[in-house]
Formats: sequence, structure tokens, C-alpha cells
Amino acid sequence: MRNLFSSQQQHEKERSLIANTAEGDGKAFEELYQLYYNRLYQFIFHIVRHHDCIEEIINDVMFVVWEKASTYNQVCRPSTWILGIAYLKSIKSFEQNSTREDRSDEFDDNLDYFPSSNTNWVSELEVSNWLHVAFNKLSTEQRAVVEMTYFQGLHYNEISEIMQCPENTVKTRMFHARKILAQFLHEHNGKG
Repeated sequence: MRNLFSSQQQHEKERSLIANTAEGDGKAFEELYQLYYNRLYQFIFHIVRHHDCIEEIINDVMFVVWEKASTYNQVCRPSTWILGIAYLKSIKSFEQNSTREDRSDEFDDNLDYFPSSNTNWVSELEVSNWLHVAFNKLSTEQRAVVEMTYFQGLHYNEISEIMQCPENTVKTRMFHARKILAQFLHEHNGKG
């Protein structure tokens, strides 16, 4: 019950920040930006699979939040509204850059790929690499559904709002994503 209460408090805080942003409060906007930066980074990466365009997409998303804060109707959770904007911006960026050379397997020197020394980082790196390859087997829409479900904790009805499609389409995308990932796991384990 406590978790539900703190979650509700967080939603109210975010609603207040959006309302203050709508009134031109730069500090509220900055707080909202900081609050969502890491979440947006992870969310966008799972859709576009390139680190080099994420900063630009985050800035585009937050510019829309700044410009359109007054249009937020407070019916959906703030995260649903902001991730909806991020989804649309990510898809647009992905489509614009789909002809670009695939460099998704390159390491980004700015990210810390190695966990702390008290963990088995070799095993974690292997799992991370496996997940990276497996995620690349999914379509953009399937990756987005998996990201929103498992990493963002959203329900199918919220995802359908974000993706602007029927809830059954979301369920179908998840079904196919699970099937592809299960097949990949089966093939990977068969070779090992």
C-alpha cells in the first residue's frame, strides 16, 4: 500500500511540475527534465538502438513538453503523456535514419559497460550482449512494447495510448516479440 501511495504522490508532483511549466516556470521544467532524463534515455535507446541520436530526441521531446504543457489534460499519468511524445519522436527519428549504416554494436565511451568490481561482470556482459542481439531481432514496435511493459512498467492500455493503436495490437506485438525472443533463446542455447 505504501508503494501505491508514494507512486500516487510522484504522479501528483509530476502533474504539478507540468502545470507550473505551462505557466512558464523554468525551474519546474528543469526539474521535470532531470526527473525524466534517464528514463527517456533508456526508453528511446530501446526503440532507436543508437546512442548518437538520443540526446537530440530527448531535447525534441522536452521541447514539446515545454511548448504543449498547457495541453496536458491530467487524465493519463504524466509518464504516459511524456513517453507518448518520446515514442512518436523516436519512431520519426528511426524512420529518418533507417538508411544509415548500422553501428549499434559499437561501444560508447561515455557509458559504463562494466558493473562494479564485486559482481561477475563477464557473465553480466555476456547477458547484456545476448539481450542486445536478441532485441535487434525485434521490430521497432515490438521493442517499444517490450520496453514499455518490462522496463517502464506500463499496462497495455497505457501503451495503446502512447502508440496510438488498439490494445489488441499491443498484445499481438508482445506475443510476437516473446515468440521471437523465445526462438532466439532456444537457438542460442542449442549452440552453447
